[in-house]
Amino acid sequence: MANKNDNAFMRVVKYLIPWEGDKPSEKIRKLIFIAAAVVLVVTVSILIANGVHSANDKKQNDSLASIYNSGNSTSDTSTSSSTSSTSSTTSTSSTSTTSTSSTSTDPYAEKDVPNVVQSSFDELLALNPDTVGWLSIDDVVNLPVMQTTDNDYYLTHDFNGNASAMGALYVDYHNKVTAGGKPDNTVIYGHNDAGAEYFGGLPNYFNYSITTGDPDNISFYKAHPTITYNTIYKNSTYKIFAGMLANVYEEDGEVFPYHTVRTFGSKADFDNYVANILDRSNFYNTDVDVQYGDKLLTLSTCMWGYGTPSISASRDAHLRWVIFAREVREGEDASVDVSKAYANPDPLFFDAYYNNYAGGSWGGRKWPKELLKDYANY
Repeated sequence: MANKNDNAFMRVVKYLIPWEGDKPSEKIRKLIFIAAAVVLVVTVSILIANGVHSANDKKQNDSLASIYNSGNSTSDTSTSSSTSSTSSTTSTSSTSTTSTSSTSTDPYAEKDVPNVVQSSFDELLALNPDTVGWLSIDDVVNLPVMQTTDNDYYLTHDFNGNASAMGALYVDYHNKVTAGGKPDNTVIYGHNDAGAEYFGGLPNYFNYSITTGDPDNISFYKAHPTITYNTIYKNSTYKIFAGMLANVYEEDGEVFPYHTVRTFGSKADFDNYVANILDRSNFYNTDVDVQYGDKLLTLSTCMWGYGTPSISASRDAHLRWVIFAREVREGEDASVDVSKAYANPDPLFFDAYYNNYAGGSWGGRKWPKELLKDYANY
């Protein structure tokens, strides 16, 4: 209890901190204030730390983009060869090339396909031989893609191998990147960074987003309908055909294992996989069809806001937002007519979403049959 003879500092201290002689109600008030102050300090400290980390990540990523772009500017006059751990060149006139035939252990190898690495990756490979590609979506993501022997390392380490909460973009280690070819479905993972680095921009494709609250708003997709994914061996453009919110806990409803499907043994397998994606997609574009033989690209990141918050925050954080695209076919125009795109009014979600956010249930398959060429089980 403050005394009139106390100096100003002591009066403030006694007003804020429990003191001998305080009434019980006064002590409770002060304890609540202290708890709130601690929470505020911790929250502000976390926000500042996250802001610093995000700024540092952006600086590093911009530097890597500059290196890659510089390599692209000279790639027309120079090529080189490299493995994941070594680099070698043989000079021939003004062009530097070395090639080795793909080995029999390469699951996607084509006979006599040379392992010629694009020179645009030379400097990145010198910095980190785990580099296998570069992924870009205009004004959304522009980053190197890594690959190692598991899917854990680049969850917690950046391009330079430093410990990092945001990690790096990486290809599923099952999807071996080779000169001979690609897996049927390439899966790339990245963190959902609040500062919009890494895959932090991908949830903007989610037209049910908390930020817009408008399930008919697909303006972000219309502005960004394609993906460029250049491996160290080949440059490719992909057309986005779907985006879905995925659940990973069986107790919250059906779990669609989009990330475990990497090859298709038959047209029926491919059609069933794509049909399940289209059932769950938040948007469609009749200008972008999918057919057996297309190479798929899957971008996966965490998503918040539509899980089971009554259970735990960590449970909610284990949702996924996933973008699906297919490679531009040989001879096909890489442009997309976004005027033919529209929002799916009734995508298939999971039980926790219906129970906690939407109510009701799925009304059944309604996507245009022409989206999946020659699909027999519509």
